[in-house]
Amino acid sequence: MDEKTSQNRVVVTDEMGEVIRIKSDAEIVKENQELEDALRPKIPPAPPLPQPPTLDLDVLAKLKMMQKAKEEVPMEIEQLKDRSLNFGVVGLGAAGSRLAEVFAEFGYEACVFNTASQDLQFISLPSSRKVLLPFALGGAGKELDNGRQAVEQNAELILAKLNEVFNERQEMLILAVSGAGGTGSGGAESILGLMNTLQRPLGVIFVLPMETEDSLSKHNSVVTLSKLAKLASTDVISTLIISDNSKIEQIYPGLSKAEFWNTANHAIVEPLHLFNHLSAQPTKFDSLDPMDFSRVFTCGDCTVYGVLETSDYMETTKLAEMAMDLEGGLLASGFNLKETRFVGFMITGNEKTLSRLPNVNISYCSHLISEVCNSPKIAHGIYQIELPEDVVRLYIMLSGLGLPSSRIDSLQKEAEAQMAIAKEKENTRAEKMSVDYGTNVAGTQATEIHRLISQKKTGFGKLTATANAGKKIIDHRKR
Repeated sequence: MDEKTSQNRVVVTDEMGEVIRIKSDAEIVKENQELEDALRPKIPPAPPLPQPPTLDLDVLAKLKMMQKAKEEVPMEIEQLKDRSLNFGVVGLGAAGSRLAEVFAEFGYEACVFNTASQDLQFISLPSSRKVLLPFALGGAGKELDNGRQAVEQNAELILAKLNEVFNERQEMLILAVSGAGGTGSGGAESILGLMNTLQRPLGVIFVLPMETEDSLSKHNSVVTLSKLAKLASTDVISTLIISDNSKIEQIYPGLSKAEFWNTANHAIVEPLHLFNHLSAQPTKFDSLDPMDFSRVFTCGDCTVYGVLETSDYMETTKLAEMAMDLEGGLLASGFNLKETRFVGFMITGNEKTLSRLPNVNISYCSHLISEVCNSPKIAHGIYQIELPEDVVRLYIMLSGLGLPSSRIDSLQKEAEAQMAIAKEKENTRAEKMSVDYGTNVAGTQATEIHRLISQKKTGFGKLTATANAGKKIIDHRKR
């Protein structure tokens, strides 16, 4: 064998040196691999992977459609609240029930109580939300004590209804009453005590009477307002909202009787609802958020609000001029506006209007509001709303005020003057129902007796006596 060939082979010999066979390099590599495999530890093979279940293609298609629809709804709209605070509203008396009815139109939970069944008949609420308080002949007759007794005698009935209608969703309860009546005014303090057992912040909407109402209505308003003011000053009431029908009549002149009451009730409820609703909505401009609204609304003591409007909003100082005449747009007058502790206002208009409104005009307006109200805390927002007119509306709420003293003084004087006339009429009643027989009443009676005796002795008297002889006298008065 040649030398080159021997280099690529391995000679295997036995013990005697005899050649057994010659191994190639490939055989040696194979044998070494088999040896390594034999020495390596044995690992059991992995189990086969489970096969995925067969999926329904129709179900997958539906899920994809649902996912696409969800992605098309912006997250901020999906989580949007309709209002900052969920009010529960209690209407007491005829006027209070009408206000609660309007709140219900805007989606608030409401129930009403009255002592007169006829006043409940035309309230557009489910019958389960209208409660008659049995008392005397029905109604309170504008007597405050009757209203108080009606509530106290039916306390269990009222409590049961309050617990049935309201739950943990209502973050605040509002009592709506008129100062003029007997049930609303007389029962206000007592029903607030019952509402307080539900452990919610309490607010009151109190409506002052029109100028043309009688002295008793005005007297009731002053007496009841003084009681509610004490509850507000001790924080039993979180806010005492004052509205005045005489002021609303000035704002909306020339309305018929039917139109006036509907307009007045909506004028009281709508601005409050708008503040509550818009403060929970997103805006491309400045925001008056739910916390801002809650702070303004529950600041304490008296609260008053209203709305002003202008179409001349492009003039630099026009919004500020509205603020200078702030009291003209409020639903009650007679307040000292410099006592205001907190102000919330909203500038509203349609998309076209707000896109044109110069920011400096709003800044002047805010400055004037601060001047008029003596530097209170201020929160404001700018909101786009659907308005057909090219106008800017300024909604404003002032809180932390004292009582409207000049209006109360006026009511007191009017009530006293009218009641003095009524008292004089009562004092002269006996004179108007008597006949003057002279100053000597005893002498007059003796004269009449002598006249009757003399009459019997006359011929006519004797004739009458003879005709009636033997006849039984029948007293028809007992029939």
